[in-house]
Amino acid sequence: MRKLSMIFVMAVLCSGLMFAKGDKNKGSDKNSGEKNKATARRVFDDLWTRGRYELIDSMYEKNCVVHYATGPVSLDEAVAGGKEWRSAFPDLVVTPNQVTGNGDMIVVHWTARGTNKGQGQGLPGKGKRATAHGTGRFRFDNDGKIAEVWVDWNENDLRKQVGGK
Repeated sequence: MRKLSMIFVMAVLCSGLMFAKGDKNKGSDKNSGEKNKATARRVFDDLWTRGRYELIDSMYEKNCVVHYATGPVSLDEAVAGGKEWRSAFPDLVVTPNQVTGNGDMIVVHWTARGTNKGQGQGLPGKGKRATAHGTGRFRFDNDGKIAEVWVDWNENDLRKQVGGK
């Protein structure tokens, strides 16, 4: 009977340790999720709105793939396209309206507003204001950097607003 009691006590102690470890990991996931949400917000605030491209290496994996409706592109290609959009819309402001998700997957619903004063992306630069809405899904690696992105927005609608092709 004493042996059975010892086994029971050991089982309870081990179970308690496993639950404690599980709770610790859940806290880590929550913390990493919050950090990943903050990084996703920085993409819109620092990169898109402020054009601070020098911060890319601190936020993205070098081999990050960006998926658009037209297909996947490298991070370098996506950045070049982003710079063209900022050139076409020098006053561009992209607002992360809603940021959700946990752990390594973060979803951002965003709104972009700007005036097509410049040249870029084949747009006419006639001074017309435009608004676009979209969604970005970000997958983060274990180091808290963005490893993959899926972007969904209606580019044709924006082009119609400014009279572009």
